[in-house]
Amino acid sequence: MKADGVVSAFTVPASLESLAFVRTATACILQRAGWPAADSGRVLLACGEAVNNAIEHGSPEGGHVRVELVVTLRCVRMRVIDEGTGVPIPVCPSVPPPVTAARGRGLLIMRTLADDMTIRRVGTGTSIGLRFERAHAAAPARRAA
Repeated sequence: MKADGVVSAFTVPASLESLAFVRTATACILQRAGWPAADSGRVLLACGEAVNNAIEHGSPEGGHVRVELVVTLRCVRMRVIDEGTGVPIPVCPSVPPPVTAARGRGLLIMRTLADDMTIRRVGTGTSIGLRFERAHAAAPARRAA
């Protein structure tokens, strides 16, 4: 990913134990970039869903998940890439599953929280791209008179 701002990337084991690390690292990056809690919350929730899907559905046992972040004052761009297990590229459903269904809401949650979402094949894996616009971009600092 190319961009101005904070650029971070990390690869974690495809294990549910990696979720806490990804959330903590992402929260720290957002905080250091000055993102407010309300905007950070939706980024973190969508990030957790994307990484969880990559772990549960996208990478083989013993595999890895890559997370890439670009954070500026105005937006966050994130990509979560799995290694692939041979399953078709997921398609975001147009309607939620029945309320009694235990699963099937992750892509809908991501699409609702993000300002833009893309799903692409990358080699044998899948890449989920998410973009979040900051609700109120920080105003430039005023010079003291």
